[in-house]
Amino acid sequence: MTGRDQPTLEPYVGLRAFRRQDSGKFFGRAREAHEVCDLWRSNQITVLSGPSGAGKTSLLNAGVMPLLDPSQNDILPVGRVSVTSSFPREALPEHNPHVYALLSSWSPGEHPSRLASLTLERFFKRRPPRQDRYGDPVLRLASIDQAEELFLGNHRRAPYHEWFLDQLVTALSKDPDLRVLISIRNDQAGAILRDERIIDVMTKGRFTLGALEPPAATQAIVGPLTGTGYSFDDAAAQRLIDDLSGDGTAPESKAIEPVQLQVVCTVLWDSLPPDVTHITTEHVIRYANVRRSLEKFVDQTIAEVARDHLDGDTARLRAWLLDNFVADSAKTPVYRGETMTAGIPNDVVAALVDHHILTPRPGVTGDDSQWYELSHESLVRLIRAEAGDVVVDRRTSQQPLHTAQHALREGDFARARRDARDALDRTDSSRLRAEIESFLGDVAFQDARYATAIDHYREAAALFDVHGRTEIVGRLLAASGRARRALGQTRRAIQDIKSAIQRVPDDQGVRIELAWTYWYGGHEDNALKTLDRVLDDDANSWPALRARAEILLHLDRTDEALLDFGRLGTIREPWVRAAHAYALARLGNLDEARNEITAVRANTAEHGPALLYAALVEQQAADLTGAADLAAAAMAAKAPPLPAHLHRLAERMADGQ
Repeated sequence: MTGRDQPTLEPYVGLRAFRRQDSGKFFGRAREAHEVCDLWRSNQITVLSGPSGAGKTSLLNAGVMPLLDPSQNDILPVGRVSVTSSFPREALPEHNPHVYALLSSWSPGEHPSRLASLTLERFFKRRPPRQDRYGDPVLRLASIDQAEELFLGNHRRAPYHEWFLDQLVTALSKDPDLRVLISIRNDQAGAILRDERIIDVMTKGRFTLGALEPPAATQAIVGPLTGTGYSFDDAAAQRLIDDLSGDGTAPESKAIEPVQLQVVCTVLWDSLPPDVTHITTEHVIRYANVRRSLEKFVDQTIAEVARDHLDGDTARLRAWLLDNFVADSAKTPVYRGETMTAGIPNDVVAALVDHHILTPRPGVTGDDSQWYELSHESLVRLIRAEAGDVVVDRRTSQQPLHTAQHALREGDFARARRDARDALDRTDSSRLRAEIESFLGDVAFQDARYATAIDHYREAAALFDVHGRTEIVGRLLAASGRARRALGQTRRAIQDIKSAIQRVPDDQGVRIELAWTYWYGGHEDNALKTLDRVLDDDANSWPALRARAEILLHLDRTDEALLDFGRLGTIREPWVRAAHAYALARLGNLDEARNEITAVRANTAEHGPALLYAALVEQQAADLTGAADLAAAAMAAKAPPLPAHLHRLAERMADGQ
């Protein structure tokens, strides 16, 4: 920070979202905060929507959460449906990544393997109910921020968001005291609001957050200085408001974008001489010229995005924005392609959205197509202005790692590898190198490059071992074992997983991985004994029951398999429903089994074992042609692929045997 020796007095938080601890600096949204709080407590589902940069995250963290009385409400931490972690994903039981990320946010101290085995309904069943001093149950308040992450990115993840919403509605139906607040960008809000499952639960819980009206913006400027020894002259604050709200000729020009207000206030504070405590109009003109501040912000942002994604070609990025998003001195929408938008990769577009230069817009043609436009009309002028000299800092190792994680969520494995290796080249920290190697292992595993995944996991394990992180080493060895299992190296996989158990003896997930590996290698008895020991310790271990049910099913012990399926409760996971359908078919319940398979087929298009179960159901129904087609699809599936012993079964079925 420039111009200030006392950072504790800094009243503005810059361009990041306000956090819970910043609530004392958060002004201008009191009405909205109280209204959202009331809606949240009054409705099972409340949807808070608004454009990118409107301040939804800040409102939730610093405005709404402080209003809630912990003695009268059971308040979970703000949740997210995507998460980044050094924990190797492939060491976890098969799971829904959105559910796992959310539960990790809500219960950050809980064991990852345990969270990965839970549905939302099971999570809340395990959470002890609370009562107020009169003995009445208190409301459970759960929030999901940036819920648009459910619907963006890799098409392979689409089944997961369907399953996620199904779980959410089920959890709400089972717990009348549960209240869920969903914060989501405007362009993706329709995916929630038009969903019939949500409509059935939702009543009046809808709030749209817009720009700041001038009186609220004045509070956001003046309020953070309260108690700091600094103050604004009334005329100075009004000058900022006038400059930010434009000339007032158009009604929409009076509203003030929160991002632009934060930019200008931060520039003013950082530039103000240390001896100035009362800010006048002269100070505003000299140190916080709105146009100059916003032009510099736009120049800096374009340069940073170009640095991160276009090898620093700032001129190309600026020309692309002008050529495509500006027409006749007004902003114009541009259609988003599958991988490119007007000749620029979509990861660049996503970065410009994150930096509040572009904003998504619902289909302008009346369909569900995706369009983008400049986030504010004033950006037309700012982008058309002559670019100033901007020096951007060299990328830190964290920046390419962040973009790599985003690429992996979108299924862009090549970009995820490229950016993660860039991060690796930029760090001298052995701890961060370990995390990046673990991440590269996950990238390789999901791209079915299992030998490469093993190399990365073992390198990460060696680095973490130096730091004494025994638990992470154990789980990396388990992930390596799963990769070896996918390669058919069953004996070495068992060795890796047994080594993992020595380091994390209490991790049920690793023991269940050992059971799967025994079964994949043809050691059914060892598999069942391992699962029995897990269930002796935890009779309701969902992953263990699910694994034992499937193994018993393949051993023709259908009645026993159905007992374990029955103990799972309501089955939401598509691949487990498919296995259950096969069990029903084996007992002659063909209509029920085929109905079940039809219900899950849309969500298992690339899930090898689930497709094989669908083939087995059709075989039981004597539809050998349909069974052969599904078996062939199962052999081609990659998310996940068939294990070797089931691949041989699929080959026989595809050949009509």
